[in-house]
Amino acid sequence: MSYKHCPNCQKKMDGLLTSRYILSESTKEVINSFHSPQSEAYCNDCGIPIISQKRIEVNFEKGNLMIGIEKLIGYMPIITIHNPIKWEYKVLEIVSAQSVSGTGFLSELSGSWADFTGGQSATMANKISSGEGICKKKLRLECALMGGNAIIGTDIDYSEVGGGKGMLMVCMSGTAIKLALENDNFADKRNILTLLSDKVGELNSLPSLEFGDYYK
Repeated sequence: MSYKHCPNCQKKMDGLLTSRYILSESTKEVINSFHSPQSEAYCNDCGIPIISQKRIEVNFEKGNLMIGIEKLIGYMPIITIHNPIKWEYKVLEIVSAQSVSGTGFLSELSGSWADFTGGQSATMANKISSGEGICKKKLRLECALMGGNAIIGTDIDYSEVGGGKGMLMVCMSGTAIKLALENDNFADKRNILTLLSDKVGELNSLPSLEFGDYYK
């Protein structure tokens, strides 16, 4: 449908000095899903600012939710056992994560000296521990975002990458599951995992407003 004036802002659509155009039907539906009052169409002059402002609000809300999720995510069980006894759950899918960090010349020298003296390299141990922590956090977050609340069958691998450049890679994978929290085994974590699930649900319910272009 062609318009002489935008149904929303009433600005004139045609003219030699104007570049206004009506946004696509799909864009209109997105705007109407959160904007009130709704309109039968929006032009780029009024529609794009509405979406841009809503994106700011949504990103702010996402940031707050992610802060809350990150505070709770560490309570999610993550174990190496493939079939825990007395656990009731639904299998979701595989989750995986990688962490790569540089060992550096001094770290390698420290590790070599520790090996020579029969000791242990605290620097390398800390890098490995840090890599494991990063992978666990990524696994838990990926699991939570798909609706899970625990990870089983977790496997950890370590390797050196980068063609002799001293890069340490930690790889971790496991199976995301949805625990039945009514089970007495999780009485101590039930409230926290329920709260985590609620926050993830809020996050997933937020509208996606990552548009690149707006078309006629």
